[in-house]
Amino acid sequence: MLTREESQALVKKVFSMVDAPEAEVILTSASTNSTRFSGNAITQNVSLNNQGLRLRIINGRRQGVATVNQFDDDSLRRCVASAAAVARVTAEDPNLLPLLDKQPSYQAVNAFSDATAKYTPAQRAEAIGKVLANYDKRGLEGAGIFDTDQGAQVYANSKGVFGYKAGTKAEFSVSAFTDGGNVEGWAESFSLDVNRVDPVAAGKRAADKAENGRAPTDIEPGEYVVVFEPAAVAEMMLFYGWLAGNGLAFAEKRSFHRGELGQKILDPKLTITEDPFHPELGGTPFDLEGCAKQRVTLVDKGVVTAVCHDRRSARLCGHQNTGHGNAQPDSGGAGPDNLVGATGSSTPAQMVADTKRGLLVTKLHYTNVVNQQEVSITGMTRAGTFLIENGKLGKAVKNMRFTQSLLTAFADVAAVGNEAHATGGALFGGNFVVPALKLNKWRFSSPTGF
Repeated sequence: MLTREESQALVKKVFSMVDAPEAEVILTSASTNSTRFSGNAITQNVSLNNQGLRLRIINGRRQGVATVNQFDDDSLRRCVASAAAVARVTAEDPNLLPLLDKQPSYQAVNAFSDATAKYTPAQRAEAIGKVLANYDKRGLEGAGIFDTDQGAQVYANSKGVFGYKAGTKAEFSVSAFTDGGNVEGWAESFSLDVNRVDPVAAGKRAADKAENGRAPTDIEPGEYVVVFEPAAVAEMMLFYGWLAGNGLAFAEKRSFHRGELGQKILDPKLTITEDPFHPELGGTPFDLEGCAKQRVTLVDKGVVTAVCHDRRSARLCGHQNTGHGNAQPDSGGAGPDNLVGATGSSTPAQMVADTKRGLLVTKLHYTNVVNQQEVSITGMTRAGTFLIENGKLGKAVKNMRFTQSLLTAFADVAAVGNEAHATGGALFGGNFVVPALKLNKWRFSSPTGF
């Protein structure tokens, strides 16, 4: 991982090679350290150091982009030459914005843990060994991964704007299998600080779900009351952010908002905030246009109040830029990166106790978009789905497929969990701090058969 000083020296060298009015560099460097296990044995230990530099050169209304992952002088010169060549021949863009010419004030984030950065393969192996020893005793098979990563991101331009952010992440994810691998229980533990990750506790949760999930039964498709654990909620929030938090889709009236905010269409128990500065997430305080990121309340007690903007979408609809720009040029538009759900007053146990008949869902899987304007998604349950009857957690049920509008589901929230912590459980990644949710209506379209 490059330090701030090394990053500053590198971008200064690149800009000295550029003969153009404007240039910007987006620089990434990371160390990914993973220990994988399967069949109750460690199968792989990998350490990967990776780096990348993305150069954009602007000449009038033309721009060119080139990337490189080697930082010797010859490689940098070739990158500069490639970007300049593209900028000479690309079509003019009448909407091209000039680079920022004033250094923004970035809010400080504390995202780096020395303990995570220094955590060794032997320490990961020791933690995994404790989990697998328990699985051996219980006749379960464990598989998963323990990551301890560090990385840095830099934005810089030739007009003097510079931002640097370093961070760490530790994540333990485990599946426990029984009945010849046909029944799975899953759990995770996630933190910026590895000392706050508890593999043993996560391993026990996964094991309990696997043992309780034996001999799952069939249920009929239909609409159910559902208690969703945080990992499942994170998956929902990921898609809500994509489909309902995108500033360009809002500006072009492609999202459900139809260009309007202030709609009171969700349950008053629901508040969703994009918060790069949450202490459990340690987001980046600047975007990839160099703008300062802002907290954005997307939903305030059921009222749809905002979307995330970059400079382009903010100008299109006359809103304030929230600092969520991607690397330019970008056709996708800005969206949230660090979603936080406000807590409520119910424990997961209370949610179950207050349910006459419903389902408990551990996580969602193979989730994808059905209709952007309806904010509808489809997918299936996975790794622990259980029937709730008369306030008690009952037998396991086979996984179910669902097709559901999040707008409809979030309009009828029965209860919100009283605790929320960082989770990395979403299939497509992302940063989330979310509580459990009990929803009164969730439509399951068909069984999976397993």
